[in-house]
Amino acid sequence: MKKLFTLFIIIVLFVSQSFSQQEYENLSKNKNSFDFNSLADFGAGVGLNYGGLMGVQLQYVPAKHLGLFGSAGYYIVGFGWQVGAMGYITPKVPSKPFRVYGTLMYGTNAAIYVEGTDIYNKIYNGISIGGGVEMRFGNSKRNGINLDLFYPIRSDDFESDLNMLKHNNRIDITEPLPVTFSVGYHYEIR
Repeated sequence: MKKLFTLFIIIVLFVSQSFSQQEYENLSKNKNSFDFNSLADFGAGVGLNYGGLMGVQLQYVPAKHLGLFGSAGYYIVGFGWQVGAMGYITPKVPSKPFRVYGTLMYGTNAAIYVEGTDIYNKIYNGISIGGGVEMRFGNSKRNGINLDLFYPIRSDDFESDLNMLKHNNRIDITEPLPVTFSVGYHYEIR
């Protein structure tokens, strides 16, 4: 897990250094449209990166290729949360209404819910990796939609508990999907 996180940080740093301000200045005579000026991004949506099933996300953007975020929400049987980093392949600048990014996060990424009893209900934490796109609209490109796809690396505890329930004849099990999707509405604070 530490190796995966270290690899992700190295990739984010490499990508952010490979795109220089000079490249963006050459694309347009209007330099201001390429200047980095996002400070934060607030979103509400459904999916893992919004805390679980549904919730909110606050992202701090220290550089045009990096966003750090935290989220909180409802995750089937209780409180869900995430903390993570987003590495922007397409920079987070007003002139780019369509931005592609990769995400690495840690938090609630699995849950067991058994209808009719709460003795098996539990939330599990783990790492999730994925990516997505930001689509911003309007003159200021502050409002928009984020679409994401994640691969949750579920904990050994979750796998063990799920296997135990599979052998219980009184409980019907629905296997979790190997990937999850999320969608949210976002507003950039500049």
